[in-house]
Amino acid sequence: MVLITLSAVLGFTDPAAAAEAARTAAGHLRQAGHRVTLTYAIMNLVTAMVLLGDWDAAAEELTQVVDSGGLVGIEHFAAFGGWLAALRGDAAAAEALLAGMPALRVSESPQDQAVISVAEAFAAAAGRPQDALRCARATLAHAGALGLRHEALRWAWPLAARSAYELDDTAAARELLSQLDSHPPGHLAPMLRAERDLAHARLAARNGDPAATELFAAAISRLREHSTPYHLAHGLLAHAQHLRRAGDHQAAVAAIGEARDIAQRLRCDPLLDRAASLGPAKTQARISTNSAPIQMPRRHSRQAVETSMIIAAGSVMIPAFEA
Repeated sequence: MVLITLSAVLGFTDPAAAAEAARTAAGHLRQAGHRVTLTYAIMNLVTAMVLLGDWDAAAEELTQVVDSGGLVGIEHFAAFGGWLAALRGDAAAAEALLAGMPALRVSESPQDQAVISVAEAFAAAAGRPQDALRCARATLAHAGALGLRHEALRWAWPLAARSAYELDDTAAARELLSQLDSHPPGHLAPMLRAERDLAHARLAARNGDPAATELFAAAISRLREHSTPYHLAHGLLAHAQHLRRAGDHQAAVAAIGEARDIAQRLRCDPLLDRAASLGPAKTQARISTNSAPIQMPRRHSRQAVETSMIIAAGSVMIPAFEA
């Protein structure tokens, strides 16, 4: 259990180290035959892989779980599979996986409900921003029980903020910002602080605020340091839109190109489509043959890890199963 707890804590600050701890724990638990704790380890491993941008490895891990047969009946794996399929824009696969979770559907656990609603939010993200916003806010409604450091909520908030912007729903955008502003800085995951910066930059740009350029630059810098490749790519595309409106077409093309490259590595069709819609950087292929994880900065420090262990241990997306 020490390695599982360590992987949970490191997931906030150093996903690479979290993945290694979870992988080691899973190896030991497979040998020992501990089904329930093995589930925790695999969920932590998949979560860390998604954070790192190693989506192919995350999908392979989930496939191995299904093929092995040792963890049959644990519906959270289907929820994670549906979430990953939705991230990649495979609506049919996402809907099929999310439809097959009868026990989770009737569960009254806030964690179970958050797992479902965040997956549904991403399933709606491509083309249905109103539904994406509704489902993401349903996930965020569990903040009181789970805390904003919970993995489902850390992914739901950026999607809600982006959907509100796409819908030009300024009221929703400000309500979402208020939700984060009501928490002391130390109680917000670095990823959410970076997304809050991006949301402020988008609002400033929409309102014609001259400070928008500086705000975007600061937000992109923080996303590089503290967020995921997926979220960085979305931030780059938002920045590109602002740069183009400001007349800096060369910088806009560079931002679009970087976002496109990330999208190809993730094999994320919604991101590729968004990059292509902004042009002129051309999307060369919707499927990349290079599936190596995207390199992001290592974000942990001794102080950060110790602080996370005190205030955040156990708040990752780990289901509470019965043996």
